[in-house]
Amino acid sequence: MNYRHIYHAGNFADVLKHIVLVLCLEYLQRKAGGLCLIDAHGGAGLYALDSEEAAKTGEWEKGIGCLEANEATPADLKLYLDLVAPDLAGRRYPGSPLILARSMRAQDRLIAAELHEPTFEALHATLKPYKNARAMHMDAYECVRAHIPPKERRGLVLIDPPFELKDEFNTLARQMREWKKRWATGLFMVWYPIKAHLAVAELKEAARELGLRRTWVAEALVRPRERAGSLNGCGVIVFNAPYSVPERVEALLPRLKEAMGLHATAAEWLVPEI
Repeated sequence: MNYRHIYHAGNFADVLKHIVLVLCLEYLQRKAGGLCLIDAHGGAGLYALDSEEAAKTGEWEKGIGCLEANEATPADLKLYLDLVAPDLAGRRYPGSPLILARSMRAQDRLIAAELHEPTFEALHATLKPYKNARAMHMDAYECVRAHIPPKERRGLVLIDPPFELKDEFNTLARQMREWKKRWATGLFMVWYPIKAHLAVAELKEAARELGLRRTWVAEALVRPRERAGSLNGCGVIVFNAPYSVPERVEALLPRLKEAMGLHATAAEWLVPEI
């Protein structure tokens, strides 16, 4: 494993991913029934922004470091900022498993998978205080397959690979078909990087061809999409997107673009309501 998220924690990609995650969860929790939350690529769960690694890239300063709550902050953005504010005060940033764990109700449960041994140990320690949260030392896709459909019949699955493998986009396309067979009504979130040489268009077309209702995508670009040799942006595909969430995220995109100095943002429906 070469990828270490500590270099990137709190950057523009985390901001976009976590805003979508928080708004999806907030919508699901409007109903009283319990939720099964699965974070397939859990990471360490909590990252020190004053570490040598984070200081080396300074990515968080151009991401979450550009955002702060004030009287003019939209309620949906404040919902996210309030969740991460306690950590930022201590120069830390929470990963998605910790954001989910803190947001759980008594009837909800969280399963977070991490295959890399030292990172798993960190994740286990991060989630230990949360009664209904469980860290699992296993492959991400095996974890998803093993736990869907959940007994609760409602929930959310976050897939956030490090994209170290050259065939990760093909793997995702195959896995998406498996998810549909097992849990066609599940809410799935897939994060992906945008680089000139990566098959982003093919991934989105595979998502479109899957035909799951309300398939929506949002993207944030820090550089032109086709610039070679760099991370140009990221996107989040949401299958079975909750009502109002795409519109709420899209309303925030201009503010995020201005605050973080993004090159561009985009959002579109791959499969609208059927």
